[in-house]
Amino acid sequence: MKSYKGFTLIEMLVTTLLLSLIVLIGSSASGLFSSSWEGRVGKFEESLINIRNVMLVQEVLDSLMPYVTLDIDNNPNLYFEGNRNGFVAVSRKSVYLPGKPAVVRFSVVQTQNLDYDVVYEEWPMSEDVLRYSQQDIPFTAPIVLFQSVGQPLFEYFGWPSLESKNGVEGVKPPGSAEWLPSYNALTISLMPLQTRLSFKKDEGNVDVYGNVAAMKPGILSRYAGSKRK
Repeated sequence: MKSYKGFTLIEMLVTTLLLSLIVLIGSSASGLFSSSWEGRVGKFEESLINIRNVMLVQEVLDSLMPYVTLDIDNNPNLYFEGNRNGFVAVSRKSVYLPGKPAVVRFSVVQTQNLDYDVVYEEWPMSEDVLRYSQQDIPFTAPIVLFQSVGQPLFEYFGWPSLESKNGVEGVKPPGSAEWLPSYNALTISLMPLQTRLSFKKDEGNVDVYGNVAAMKPGILSRYAGSKRK
């Protein structure tokens, strides 16, 4: 007659303990993999957003153009004003209405974490146009282009005055363009040649350049004597 031998209590306990260890190790590895995967996916999505934003900024910046408005005394002037925290200008391209020009504004906003967001606003000139330099602009809701950046800085490549560009005959030779911390085309009657936005991210420093369309000679004189309607 055959005898059957089963597992002893100690063998069952040891087997159960080993299975529990395997399950615990597997769960921990799965959790670590899941966290790592989610982190990588999050960084990938963030990278895509940054690339999209860079492309958006670049397209608008490269479409900036000389645009003439009238001041309070009906004098024509160029519409561009900027400082280290941002600028307002006119672009040939609108983000919301492709093919339409738009008044655009880039600015820096400090967050509660004491870092900064770079935001973009625009007013597509579809139903009305910008006529006066002091005109109220109904900007769209801001779009956050770059979030939680460090040390954002806008700069402008050009001349601080007409005299510095053209010089003074027999006294001062024409000067070279330089990077400036602020630029007001309303007062100096010159557009900058380039704009630059620089800031810091965890991945390193970022610089975004834009080229402004060249001014046509005598662009302001064409508007001399213009009157408000």
